[in-house]
Amino acid sequence: MKEMFNDVEVLPSLEYFQKFVEKEEKVYSFYELLCKKLPLKLSCPKNLRRMLDQAIWLSSFKIKADEAYSLSIFSFFLSLLFFLPLSLMDFPSSLIFLTFPFLILIHFLTFPLFYSEVIRIRAANEAANVVLYMVSYLSLNPVYDAAIVYAASKCHGPLGNDLKRVVWSVLSGRYVDMKSALAAFSNKWLLWNEEFVNVITMMQLIEIVPSAERRSEILQAATERLLKGNYRKMESYAENLRTPSFLLLFFGIMLPLMGLVAFPLISIFLAGAIKPFYIAFGYTVLLPIILFWFLYRILSKRPGGYSHTEKIEEVQPNKYIRFGNLQFPILPLAILFGVIIMLPGLLHYAELFSYYHYITTNYPPPKAEQLWREYSLSSYSQERILSDTFHAMFVIWGLSFIFIFSYFFRSSRPFQFDQYIRKLENDFEYGLFELHSALQQNVPIEVAMDRVRKQYERINKTDSPIYHFFLQLHEKLIKEARSIESILFGEKGLLREIPSSMIKNVMSIVTAAISKSTTIASYVAKNISYYLGRLSEIEDLIKKTTIEITSNLEMQGKLIAPFMAAIVASSAVIIIQLLQGVAYILKSFQQLQGGVVIGETFADIFELLKIQEVMPPTLMQLIVGIYFIESVLIICYFYVGIARGFNKVHREYLTYKWLLGGIILFSLVFFGVIWAFQPIYNQIAGGLG
Repeated sequence: MKEMFNDVEVLPSLEYFQKFVEKEEKVYSFYELLCKKLPLKLSCPKNLRRMLDQAIWLSSFKIKADEAYSLSIFSFFLSLLFFLPLSLMDFPSSLIFLTFPFLILIHFLTFPLFYSEVIRIRAANEAANVVLYMVSYLSLNPVYDAAIVYAASKCHGPLGNDLKRVVWSVLSGRYVDMKSALAAFSNKWLLWNEEFVNVITMMQLIEIVPSAERRSEILQAATERLLKGNYRKMESYAENLRTPSFLLLFFGIMLPLMGLVAFPLISIFLAGAIKPFYIAFGYTVLLPIILFWFLYRILSKRPGGYSHTEKIEEVQPNKYIRFGNLQFPILPLAILFGVIIMLPGLLHYAELFSYYHYITTNYPPPKAEQLWREYSLSSYSQERILSDTFHAMFVIWGLSFIFIFSYFFRSSRPFQFDQYIRKLENDFEYGLFELHSALQQNVPIEVAMDRVRKQYERINKTDSPIYHFFLQLHEKLIKEARSIESILFGEKGLLREIPSSMIKNVMSIVTAAISKSTTIASYVAKNISYYLGRLSEIEDLIKKTTIEITSNLEMQGKLIAPFMAAIVASSAVIIIQLLQGVAYILKSFQQLQGGVVIGETFADIFELLKIQEVMPPTLMQLIVGIYFIESVLIICYFYVGIARGFNKVHREYLTYKWLLGGIILFSLVFFGVIWAFQPIYNQIAGGLG
């Protein structure tokens, strides 16, 4: 087998696999380091041990079940010691801060089980890439062992890493041949993806089938089985997504916002029972953390083409912004401009804090509480409400600006480039088929490229990225005295700046086939074109299964979340103003009776409406505004995770667009509702006068 590395130029060196295995044995993940460095060692219960042992084996963690169990218990008590003093302040503090130790316990205790499921999904996703590279190589050279080696060198996820171990176990003499090593590792792969094991077993027939047509049929049948299996998994995943997306909408966004509407009433009727701090902390810290943790675990289990495949080459966001010859880091610049925008709002909240600090330090507690109540109640007056809320809105605008500015400059151009690369990848299947048709006529590669170019011109697809790719390739073949490999992969090669491992790997196989003969190259291009076409069809079917969910999330993020948040923030102000008017009416009616209270009824009602207990309206506005921003970020994260996986450029691009439209809608609705209500409030106040 070792001679095979010297015979085939597209295969990596033997040392490549040796270095991978040696490095992998020495490198520990952060979770593994926590388990290994933990001073506490506990014995794991038997029932839990069985589950953890299997999860650790499937995840390839270099730890033991006792270590994983000890970490979860240790983290629970450590976090409990940290949060316990905070939870002893009062009952609401206990409910909030004692939640964190249990969340940490659940996270670490279930992490091996969760990660093993993630690894299984990643391996299922990666199986399509493994088969693609095996099909590509077997089309060029029907040597099964070499195809395994080639796929192992091109795939870098859990399945690709296992294939590297398979190759090295054969090279190091642990197994006598490749088939024996694959059989040993298949015990794990059967739990990951049974179709993949069946497919690579079916491909072993390639070496004993003399007919090229028959080999092509075997490859097509194998890929069909795998791709259909992936599609069934995605269908099931999409069906299971309906409940989480509903929970995100109702329990994560809508119900908490509706709860904020009731908070002004709660703060009045249950004065002192719930403090603004708990509302602020719960909505801006605790709830987003729980939602993000929940959604991350859902998205990590997403099957399909873009979630966790080892796309080691992908368009990345910009880190710097250029002004002439100068460049500045985007995020610090966004924070600087955002803070400047926030200044009017920060000054308003500084005034609130300074007044509260002044009265609490210069007056006894009863008098200070009375002064603060009077100040809070006066902030709902018609003279102050629009001015105060307008100044406070600058904080929400500034926070939004930080995300909008940074995400715009980080992702705008990279997003356009990412769309170009995706279009190039999508068109690659048709381009390879046209290349196959041209090469089938046994013409030189320069002539074949020219015919492909002319075919695109005949069908009027000169705006396609693949057309420009073949056009550039043809021009360089004619003008430059270089080989096609040098033009594509050499210094300043056409593919050097293209962040697509799929295109680079496919073209490396095609160019290697061209160096043998145009007939072989035609056969290789045909097989790869067929596989890419089927992969594209499966991707389209996957999109159809999730279109209802993504459309629902898009409506939430772009319209429902900002509209509901604005209604909640403005309703909180209107409710207090209405209750304030009711309290004035009751008080005025009592005064009209000469101070005589009829049946104690109105006195009881007036005592019940402790309108003076309200907090300033701008505090509620700030809480709702921050939660609105966080909800848009979370919904967009969920949306892109379903549609594209963990693609930073796509996520940041959509986030800035959604947040920009959302903050405009939020501001218009918020001020529109408050402004429209003021004449009504004025009539009530005027009638009382």
